[in-house]
Amino acid sequence: MHLLIFMVGIVFAWYILKKNLLLLKIKQLCIILIVCFLVFNIIRYPQQTFDAAKAGVDTWFSVVLPALLPFFIGAELLIKLGVVHFIGILLEPIVRPIFNVPGQGSFILAMSVTSGYPMGVKLVTQLRNEGVFHKIEAQRLISFCSTSGPLFMIGAVAIGMFHNPQLGSIIAFSHYLGAIATGVIFRFYKFKHKSLNHYPSKKKYFSRAFSEMFRSIQSNEKSLGDLLGTSVKNSIETLLVIGGFIILFSVIIQLLTLIGFIDVIAMFLENFLLHFDIKKAAYPAIISGIFEVTIGCKLLSEIPKIPFIQQAIFGTMLISWSGFSIHAQAASFIAKTDLSVGIYLFSKLLHAILSSIFVVLILPVSTFIFNFIHVPVFSNNTSPAIKFSWLTKFSFSSKIFISITLFSILAAILLQMIFFFLYMIVHLHKK
Repeated sequence: MHLLIFMVGIVFAWYILKKNLLLLKIKQLCIILIVCFLVFNIIRYPQQTFDAAKAGVDTWFSVVLPALLPFFIGAELLIKLGVVHFIGILLEPIVRPIFNVPGQGSFILAMSVTSGYPMGVKLVTQLRNEGVFHKIEAQRLISFCSTSGPLFMIGAVAIGMFHNPQLGSIIAFSHYLGAIATGVIFRFYKFKHKSLNHYPSKKKYFSRAFSEMFRSIQSNEKSLGDLLGTSVKNSIETLLVIGGFIILFSVIIQLLTLIGFIDVIAMFLENFLLHFDIKKAAYPAIISGIFEVTIGCKLLSEIPKIPFIQQAIFGTMLISWSGFSIHAQAASFIAKTDLSVGIYLFSKLLHAILSSIFVVLILPVSTFIFNFIHVPVFSNNTSPAIKFSWLTKFSFSSKIFISITLFSILAAILLQMIFFFLYMIVHLHKK
């Protein structure tokens, strides 16, 4: 049946081309065929499609919405009020040498690390549209400011799925080290470019930071109430788009599983990796995770007697890659800018590879530490995961946002004070 549908699609495409309707490009034809194929299978499997869509709605409402809403609203307000520029100017001396990006990238990285996908990409594209970042700087930032959050890696994956808290620390450390390594590599992306935002070290950072913040406040003619209303409106619209992608890919991955597409690709992958000692049941989980990271990690956790190192490596790689579901969300933001989706996808692939390398390096150290404190690293804690209410998740996410914002401001001020004291010491020593 599926082969017949595919052949009919080919004949249909050939007929259009034969009629000289060349305005329909091959890309558009492929999109038409894919949509028709999905619609046909949605009609064919109505109950499974409904269950998958319902699961996507539940995930969005119970997990994504309370976790990201405070970050989206708060970050929008901080940008409009100039606080992000204040932090960025003060942290410029440390962020620029490492990642070759403006200091505002430190705030975006902090937001991405604490909240998770797709917060980093959203902030980078927003500031790129406002002219804060050059195109090349924004491309560098996206490469390492698109990370998962610790609540997902430790709470949902390690404890909720694998029932192994120790696995969460390995995944989290490897994931973030991989992101940092990716950022260091991408600092050389078009390295000859000279940024207009590269402030000379001789200028007074404090005075410039305050003047930039006040300038942002004065340039905003809206009142605080208007700013809050706009921030809430924009955040809700963004979260609705994210929810739509979650539901869509939940349905797509279910349909691909039902028609056997996942099993076919897994079979080819198994033949390609024949010489590696990988359990056969892991291949469908990996393929599913390439499309949707949560489903892939869930399937991986259900494989019996899979070696711990494979759990850590594949789990970390899937989370660092993040899946086409997250990529589609990121692409919806990137499409509004002049940035390249292809370079972003390459950076995520590089992130996944580097993270898996860090797993191999970290695993012996973590095993020694856990054995030293008499906690077996290979044990499975079968106790059920703690469940929190929607309001509890929202409150916890809000507290994290406030804490990380205050920490960023204090760290930026403290860094400048240290630089000032060092400068005074050197200056007095010269005298």
